[in-house]
Amino acid sequence: MKILITGARGMVARAAAAYASSIGDEVIALDRGRLDISDRENVRAVINSMRPDAVVNCAAFTNVDGAESDRATCYAANAEGAENLALACREIGAKFLTISTDYVFDGKKKGFYVESDTPNPLSIYASSKYEGELRTRAADPNAIVLRSGWIYGPGGTNFLSVMPELLAKDTAIKVVSDSRGTPTYAGDLVRRIRELIDKDASGIFHAQVFPNHKHPAALRGKRLPLLAV
Repeated sequence: MKILITGARGMVARAAAAYASSIGDEVIALDRGRLDISDRENVRAVINSMRPDAVVNCAAFTNVDGAESDRATCYAANAEGAENLALACREIGAKFLTISTDYVFDGKKKGFYVESDTPNPLSIYASSKYEGELRTRAADPNAIVLRSGWIYGPGGTNFLSVMPELLAKDTAIKVVSDSRGTPTYAGDLVRRIRELIDKDASGIFHAQVFPNHKHPAALRGKRLPLLAV
């Protein structure tokens, strides 16, 4: 299978490219310099030229706090970008999967969120990602929207990715106490991505995985707050 992956420099994109290559896929991983997903004509030209069988959108504006003061850039990537890719994929018959987020929910539910729950985004970032979901599904009814959250793995800069190093130092660490999520290992997430593409799935899916055998050594035996989303 010929797979095009956007946001090539990101943790999930790198994991997706590595996994796809390991199972024999032809992988085209493009960063923003080669594919600006907010530019509709650029997207259309690249997709039509390369004609992939599937496109996995890992590109996104992920600065949650920065989005509050830069709404235009955030929406250009997370909403318009997803729509542009969906339109281009539908035009050539390529399977499209875009990664969304647990931020589309307000966090008030007790227990796991399921695909049928109604989103209620509370920030510019969250609203932009939800808008991206809506635009994707409108542009290409056969597209896949995959929601996940607290993704961690090699090369990541998020909380869970850096915690093993911090915990190994055996020093006091100050963290927030009112945030809950379900950690998802990037290596497992990309396998779910490939499975959904293989099954020619469509619609919205939730994917959060934290298998015991994937725990970083420094996290074993540590108590982490785990709840749904």
